[in-house]
Amino acid sequence: MKISDRLMGCFLLLFATAVLIQASSFPTIPGQSIGSGLLPSIVAVGLMICALILIAKDLMGTPRPKLIEAGAWITDPRRILRVAIVLLGTASFIPFLDVIGFPVLSIAVLLAFLLALRVNVMTSVLVSVAASLAIHTLFSKVFLVPLPWGLLQSIAW
Repeated sequence: MKISDRLMGCFLLLFATAVLIQASSFPTIPGQSIGSGLLPSIVAVGLMICALILIAKDLMGTPRPKLIEAGAWITDPRRILRVAIVLLGTASFIPFLDVIGFPVLSIAVLLAFLLALRVNVMTSVLVSVAASLAIHTLFSKVFLVPLPWGLLQSIAW
């Protein structure tokens, strides 16, 4: 699938504008000349410059009648299923993370992702469990960011 640089530039420009507007509303820190909105504002201006470059390059290049061109993969049901699994797996974290918990949900989602990519079942299980436990341990012990245990709350360390 090819999305026109002109269209992506417009979306990026809108996003950067929203970030800049939001960053300008950040509170100032008393006694400081630099406020909390400086870094987001710098990033937003950089994104705006990149967006304008994308739009300009697309307008100066060979003309494209379509803003979005679907690739050949769009007709393959297996590839569409893989995309759907990734989208549903990612979206499942939002409503179910607190209830099910990070360890169980991340293992299930990673397992679904790997199996959809036709990775060996045993390898998928081992990688899903190892990666989920490593990420959970890293966040809870190193970064001191507690991730929800959910169903496994009774065995939380």
